Amino acid sequence: MEIVELNRFIAIANAQTLQCAAVKLHTTPGALSKSLKKLESSLGVLLFDRIGKQLVLNENGARLLPEAIKILDLTHNIKSIMDPEQHTYCCRISAPAILQYRWVALFGSQASGIQMSYETDFEVGALDKLKRGLVDVALTTRLVKPYLTEDLEVHPLGQLTLELAVGDTHPLANKLSITHEDLANFPFAVPETSPFCGEVRGIGCDGWPSTNLNREVRWVLNDYAALCELVRCGKAIAYLPDYMISAWQLKKLSVPDGARQNSEQLCLIHRCSAPVWIKELVKTLTG
Repeated sequence: MEIVELNRFIAIANAQTLQCAAVKLHTTPGALSKSLKKLESSLGVLLFDRIGKQLVLNENGARLLPEAIKILDLTHNIKSIMDPEQHTYCCRISAPAILQYRWVALFGSQASGIQMSYETDFEVGALDKLKRGLVDVALTTRLVKPYLTEDLEVHPLGQLTLELAVGDTHPLANKLSITHEDLANFPFAVPETSPFCGEVRGIGCDGWPSTNLNREVRWVLNDYAALCELVRCGKAIAYLPDYMISAWQLKKLSVPDGARQNSEQLCLIHRCSAPVWIKELVKTLTG
């Protein structure tokens, strides 16, 4: 069993076809097939179920995958320790788009000498990619806690707060005290899909306490850039992350009882077996 065979095994497990894995690894399906047969022969077990052209991990493969990822993490760590000057660092981060909006620039400015490569996934998808060795770090909210495993390390990053916002030209922009009646007189723009987990939760998923407060929803859209533009031009009220309110130069509304701010705790997650430079980077970013 060799490192190159484990690397190819991980690629096949994630791609589920020899052809797709070969494209990723810049090799041929035939070369991958030979490596896989050699690995299976050395272990004395089959690692995949062949379903048409697909290769799906069987019970043996599913047990091997996390161990193979740990071995590759260890290999990358040794290389970075033994040859730190020649090693090129690239940190692969998966995160929902709404979180990337705020932290892409911050991470890039603090990660000196490290290339940051981002993939856009909802939280559970980001965590799954981390577990499968496709990324090095996941940026999520604490809502992923039920999906965490003992081989993952979690670092608190801070929080974002969702607040009511309007544009400068909106009639409520300069009103000091906002009532429920004021909010009921003007239309809202809302998402129906959670920007964090990707679940379709309806028009109350922005945090509005719909059980006891009424509002008019005129626009339903999940693109937060379009949503911010509706607010900026004075057309709509919306719950938005505090950093988007600042970036788009919007105005926060004083919030009446029952329509309070909603906060989400954020964290960076990496594998416990991650190379030292990944761990140091995460400490820098969360420090």
